Amino acid sequence: MRQLQAQHVLLFRILRDHCSFLTRRQIQRVLTLTTSGTTKALQWLMAEHYLDRRYRADTFRIFQTPVYYLGEVGWRMSGKPMGQYKRYRVQIEQRPERPMDHMLSIYDVFLKFILEAAIKRIIASEDVLWKEAIDFGNVPDAWIQFDGGEAFIEVDRNTERRIVLRKKFEKYMAFKDSGRYRSVFPNCSFLVLVLTTTEERIASLEQVTPSGEFWFCTMDEFL
Repeated sequence: MRQLQAQHVLLFRILRDHCSFLTRRQIQRVLTLTTSGTTKALQWLMAEHYLDRRYRADTFRIFQTPVYYLGEVGWRMSGKPMGQYKRYRVQIEQRPERPMDHMLSIYDVFLKFILEAAIKRIIASEDVLWKEAIDFGNVPDAWIQFDGGEAFIEVDRNTERRIVLRKKFEKYMAFKDSGRYRSVFPNCSFLVLVLTTTEERIASLEQVTPSGEFWFCTMDEFL
């Protein structure tokens, strides 16, 4: 009989705390297995109801690409109340298709930090704090505190006009310059890490960047 390993438990914690769902490729990074090993692990994890999956639409008519999330057993093992599982599952199954690519890109960033840095805290875009306690006009893709500093995360897939991002950058600076950032995050450094598509896109965005507290990097280079 197969037994859960430390990497399986790490996967459950990531799905519980930071990522609502992950692709096969992302799970392979967590489990540190070969492609065939990941396939076998996923088959076992699903058969034992540690994980479940939702198929994404590759085209308007064909549903093929899966994302994986906690199954009932994985949910229970993660310490979550079983009474909340049905709602959790429905939210994932009913999540609109359009923003999922952006969310998966954000999860790529989360995994990079989780697997390679000492993470202290992640406040994701879906956290109610951004609307109830830290509303400054932007909803960041995340704020991450790690061993070495803190940073807002913005994942740019080259789908927004520069003027939109310029206004977003200006709101970040207003948040800092007003003293509110220091009040909300005392003793924390201020940095906005912008992960985008190409060097050409970086050059374009740097023209509308108000200060040196915005760092740019292509997603490929970062990962």
